[in-house]
Parts: sequence; structure tokens; C-alpha cells
Amino acid sequence: MIAPMLAGNVLGGDAGNFIIAEWRDAGGSPTEKRLIAPRHLHRSDDEAWYVLEGTLMFEIGDDEIEARAGSAVLAPAGVKHTYWNYSPTPAR
Repeated sequence: MIAPMLAGNVLGGDAGNFIIAEWRDAGGSPTEKRLIAPRHLHRSDDEAWYVLEGTLMFEIGDDEIEARAGSAVLAPAGVKHTYWNYSPTPAR
């Protein structure tokens, strides 16, 4: 059996406690904070990202973090967070 590529698919689901997904963002404006997800929090789950290509910006609590390809970012449960692609180049 050959596993399908992750791009465009989600593993896990609402009933589980673990989900992994891969997505792409086409790029944005360095002067506009175009949020990929609104600022939010998860009460009982951590959320993490691993940047494969490009650069993403994150707000985790009061911190703003730049994550380049090869970087990982964690938003612990109960901490408000959001993220965006401030670069005109794609991110994955």
C-alpha cells in the first residue's frame, strides 16, 4: 500500500486528538498583515507548525516570531495565536 501525498489532505479528524495537515499560501504583502487564521486559542490542545518552504510570521501570546523554512513553532493550549505570510513568495 502506498500512502497518498499529504498536500491537500488532512490526517485525523474532529473526533481525534491529533491532526496533521499540509497547506500552501501563495504569498502576501510585506505591509499588510493578512492573517491565515484569525487570532484564537485552543483550550485543551497545542497547535504546532513546521515550515517547509518560505517564511511565516506568528503571534503566540505577546510574542511575534518569524519562522523560516526548517523552523517549528508551538502554540501551547490556552495561548492566543495567529499566523500570516508577510512575503510575496509562497510558503508551505
